[in-house]
Amino acid sequence: MVAFKVIAAATLLVFSSPQILAAQVTVEDRFAIGQPKVVSAHRSAMMGGAPENTLAWIEHGIALGVDMLHINPQLTSDGHYVLMHDQTLNRMTDVEQVFPEGPPGGPTREQRGGKDYVRDYTLAEIRRLAIDAKEGDERHPVATLDEALELIDGRTLVLLGLKTYDVEGLAAALIGYDTENALLFEIYYSGTDQSMLRELSEATGIAVSVALFRSNDYLADLEHIYGQIGPALKLVGVDHDVVTPEFLARVAELGLRIGVSGWNTGEDFALAEETNPGPWAEAIDLGFVLSTDRPDLVLELLNR
Repeated sequence: MVAFKVIAAATLLVFSSPQILAAQVTVEDRFAIGQPKVVSAHRSAMMGGAPENTLAWIEHGIALGVDMLHINPQLTSDGHYVLMHDQTLNRMTDVEQVFPEGPPGGPTREQRGGKDYVRDYTLAEIRRLAIDAKEGDERHPVATLDEALELIDGRTLVLLGLKTYDVEGLAAALIGYDTENALLFEIYYSGTDQSMLRELSEATGIAVSVALFRSNDYLADLEHIYGQIGPALKLVGVDHDVVTPEFLARVAELGLRIGVSGWNTGEDFALAEETNPGPWAEAIDLGFVLSTDRPDLVLELLNR
């Protein structure tokens, strides 16, 4: 009888604890040697018809089975973080209808060259906006970083594509979340200073991913960025057809993973429009993380 009570209590504990029930995915475990390829949904990926950086888009990605989601936190005028790829609100939202003159606190839209920047609006003002998927489709609110992280809840990896941010504020915004499933991400431009990225990584303990797409010398830029970031660097994104054996050897020596992107080099187009898997097959041979606008097709290509 006592033994039964112990077993019953243990069973109740398991089924009443969300921490135990949640399938927590971590970068360290998922990036370990021997793990299968990581399919990453680029922020503009087509998933369920939902627009990029919305909660519906995130949920569709998780349901589809992607291994990583690319989202973009942007800083508002009052220190909050919302999800938006562009620094402006015009492409994705109805800001010009809701605020015909621009942000209530100024500057005017005319003073901003016809644009509405996220950093000129408060969170409360942005909450009044909606995102359209397509004409006549469901409208979506602008999501906050808090809402996104709570929804993801460790169920998949998350790539935080950094745009407008401050180290102290973003680090504070991430307090209270288990970010072992996250990577900080920026596109690296040759010769640029990465002190902010390093400081944010140090403040949060979150590992770093950089894309070398704008580089003319992958090996030299890899040395430069690793010199600034150090062992926190875990992933480097490349165009797979221009890497050299020397670069690959150095990547292996540093214990880094390689990412490839089909959305900017034609692999997605070949697969979706020409039903030609050849270009993606070549990229898959090299890359561990596969960034794509068509994660459904890449997952199918991997027999998943």
